[in-house]
Amino acid sequence: MKSNRYHLVLTLVAGLCLHPGALSAQTGAAARTEAAVRTGVIAGAVLLPPSRKKQRTFRGSLYRNRLAPDRSDPAVVVRRSPYDDIVISAHPIDFDPPMEATPTAARMDQKMAQFQPRVLPVRVGARVEFVNQDRFYHNVFSLSPGSKFDIGRKPTGVVVDHRFEVTGAVEVFCDIHPQMKATLLVLDTPWFAQPDSTGSFRLDGLPEGRYRLHAYHPEHDDLEREIVVESGVPVTQSFVFGR
Repeated sequence: MKSNRYHLVLTLVAGLCLHPGALSAQTGAAARTEAAVRTGVIAGAVLLPPSRKKQRTFRGSLYRNRLAPDRSDPAVVVRRSPYDDIVISAHPIDFDPPMEATPTAARMDQKMAQFQPRVLPVRVGARVEFVNQDRFYHNVFSLSPGSKFDIGRKPTGVVVDHRFEVTGAVEVFCDIHPQMKATLLVLDTPWFAQPDSTGSFRLDGLPEGRYRLHAYHPEHDDLEREIVVESGVPVTQSFVFGR
């Protein structure tokens, strides 16, 4: 029994004699670990002005390849949400965001003589696969600074990918079908989202700190504001385009 008490006293004394720097390091590591798990939420809604554009229809009869049927395809009405073209992204000001070394490949289809989706957000460094889903030739090219490329004219079913290493909006076109246009929004943050069909959006798991909240739409001026994210205090923000 005396031996057990003796060892207990030695353990307590050793703990009290730890170097102050070691205690400080342990305390700092614990604080950083605790801070790392404190995350917040940004949620809100986006409003767009009433659209005056008529729903466009396209025929896949231009530049047909040998796989196309003899008759012309019927006109196809493409229905989509007006909020599909919006991207909300949160960019930290006080720290560098964690970024994947090799982001997962994204995909943009060429279908019904359109790019689908019309706006595609990706992380910087990501590969984007361009897939021709039509029964006629398509091309994909861009003249955007820092992201110029041209995959050439490709027939049905061909998949070509391209890596995007520069942040910003990259406009892509098809040199066969002039009505085809889309935007790749290359982002330097993992926190981004597109609103649902009602215009509502939500960003989860953001570490505490200051952020630049950015709202993008290809036909309107970008909207930005600075916000502070705190754990347990949801941030609510709304954006109104076209004011």
